[in-house]
Amino acid sequence: MSGQSAAERRFPLAPRVAAQATLYAAMMAALACAASPAAAQQIQGRVLSASDSAPASAALVQLLDGGGTRLAQSTTAPGGTFLLRAPAPGRYVVAVYRIGQHPWRSGAFDLDSGVVRRVTLAVPDEPITLDSVSVEARSACRRSPAEGGLIAALLGEADRALTVTRLEMERGDEAYDVERYQRTQTVHFRTVDSTGPVAGFTAWPIRSAPPESLAVHGFVREDSGAYHGPYEGGVYFGLDAELLLSGWFLSTHCFGVAEGSGADSGTIVVTFRPEGGARADVAGRLVLAREPLELRRIEWRYVRLPLWVNRSGAGGSMTLMRLPSGAFLPSSWWMRGPVAELSRRGESRRLWGWREIGGRVVPTP
Repeated sequence: MSGQSAAERRFPLAPRVAAQATLYAAMMAALACAASPAAAQQIQGRVLSASDSAPASAALVQLLDGGGTRLAQSTTAPGGTFLLRAPAPGRYVVAVYRIGQHPWRSGAFDLDSGVVRRVTLAVPDEPITLDSVSVEARSACRRSPAEGGLIAALLGEADRALTVTRLEMERGDEAYDVERYQRTQTVHFRTVDSTGPVAGFTAWPIRSAPPESLAVHGFVREDSGAYHGPYEGGVYFGLDAELLLSGWFLSTHCFGVAEGSGADSGTIVVTFRPEGGARADVAGRLVLAREPLELRRIEWRYVRLPLWVNRSGAGGSMTLMRLPSGAFLPSSWWMRGPVAELSRRGESRRLWGWREIGGRVVPTP
């Protein structure tokens, strides 16, 4: 207890908002990959813009089999170069996804055992353009957005931006610093204690539970064992780079789209909320720039929480930024969960305050 602040002694349990704030796991994964034998079949390539032969950096490159199943993926380096390893000899297609551009696929080609195939892919520039969004026609919440529809296209762009960001951070080509913090706040969001900023590194700052776990337990674990004295906190899971566009999330949430307004003027906003169910869930929105079409921000709030929780306070947000190299980084993020104060007999609870975690990424010059 001697190392604790007064607020920590009074507030021992603030909800443990789940976040990944260390590069250790990503470093170990990279070392494991480096130590394993290289795949016998490889595609070493370079992606160029067909219009001016400029290298396409931070493009998502995927290796597909004849049925369109993704077998490997990577992002292009600043010079447009990439490396894909095929699991076995066979017939393959390379797909290239650039943010704000229509997808492109190569012709099918055969890759023999032990072959290193070197290719240069000249990809045509075909920016995605959107007609004016009709709020009246598009605002209805729709489940499982249809392939080829506007919402599906916007979700696809968001998915690509998140995937590119995650892969770029795991690869570690960009130099950046991370500052993290934790805050204890009153009911009215006045900070009474904080730690940070603390320097560190991160592969992806927001962590979620697997879809199969969320389907059973929801986004909040109130039975986490986080009990001490009169205070109680649960574990709150956010939205990570893989969950948002997973099959489970798409099939259990409905989506709408509208023109951005006010501070979000010039953007397209995709909303989402849970459809059915009774467990704690999330509702929120994705904000995409109209030109170029790219994901700028994710916001969410927790729904179906106990009555004692102020619903406007529990949630989170992540803002993405695009670097001159074309790579994306999560420039800032925060998550906030409530803490309850129990009655003496433990029969009732009321909102005591909040615990917030967050941080920001600062590219290194």
